[in-house]
Amino acid sequence: MSRVQSPFDPFYIQDHNDRTPTSSRGRGIGQNGTKSSTLEGVVPEGKSPKPLPPRLNVRLILHEEVSSSAVLDPEGDVGSLSQVSIEGKVTARVESSNANFNSPFSLHISGPMASLANITCNKHCVLEGEDEALNTPFLRGGNIGTVQCKVDIPKSEVAGCELFTYSMNTRTQNMPILVQTKSAIQDKTCRISVQIRSNLSNQGDLSNFTIIVAIPTTLKGDTLNVTRGDHGLWDANKRIVTWKIGNLLHGESCLVSAEAEIASAVATLLRDNPFDAKVAEKKIQCPVLVRCLSEVDQVSDLALSAMAIRGDPATIVQHQMRSYQLLHRVGTGA
Repeated sequence: MSRVQSPFDPFYIQDHNDRTPTSSRGRGIGQNGTKSSTLEGVVPEGKSPKPLPPRLNVRLILHEEVSSSAVLDPEGDVGSLSQVSIEGKVTARVESSNANFNSPFSLHISGPMASLANITCNKHCVLEGEDEALNTPFLRGGNIGTVQCKVDIPKSEVAGCELFTYSMNTRTQNMPILVQTKSAIQDKTCRISVQIRSNLSNQGDLSNFTIIVAIPTTLKGDTLNVTRGDHGLWDANKRIVTWKIGNLLHGESCLVSAEAEIASAVATLLRDNPFDAKVAEKKIQCPVLVRCLSEVDQVSDLALSAMAIRGDPATIVQHQMRSYQLLHRVGTGA
């Protein structure tokens, strides 16, 4: 027997045992009138939302004191290879969105020179593989890879702190400057020229740029005359000529020169070898010393990366500054 359809009643209210009205679907309303916990974005009843990890601003400052000497490179140009000694330090300042404490983080030290670095950690920094109690220097011993250390800076260190120091001795062709020197005798006068070029791979300009040339006793000091380069000063007591260049722009070069009469011993040697002036020029060795400063670069290839530690989640934002002070020698017999 077919069911007779009831006439439409605009005031009819559906029984609670009937199916859920269409208007309740898609809004998380179940048959019992409660919100569904299975829908995306709805927190289950009785559970708190998971807090976001704190934001950690890590400000790293790397500074290097560099002493280098040009050495003979059998496979390259004279002065293209340098023996380098680097004393560096890394300091850090941490700012956290957590008002109570700073989350610890991992600092990765990488680069080909990382395997040569002798690293000594200070407080708030522990190097992987280092005895924390002894806090002795850690030498990678030639193993190629990334050095890691754990950094935990308390809130009390508002101004930041020194994390570690490092030292290394190596040879490299990637110097920030290229220095070329030349001594040429004409008649009884010798001209000494020094040309310095800022490496194109530098990150910026060089400041406090100073060139010092030592004048040997094979030249008569009382006849010395600065022929090129502003502010060149001759110190007769120290037998040096000093040019305070100031700033050397990125990729640019400068040329300085001076001349003086040759001493009698060199004049005799030149007279005995009238067709070979280089015999006499070899007796004139003028060591060159260059000082400069960079506030945006480094000499080593160490790279620093701050990363969150498993178990201590944090959103890390890294800022880094680099600087070095260079003392470079040419023609000192190194």
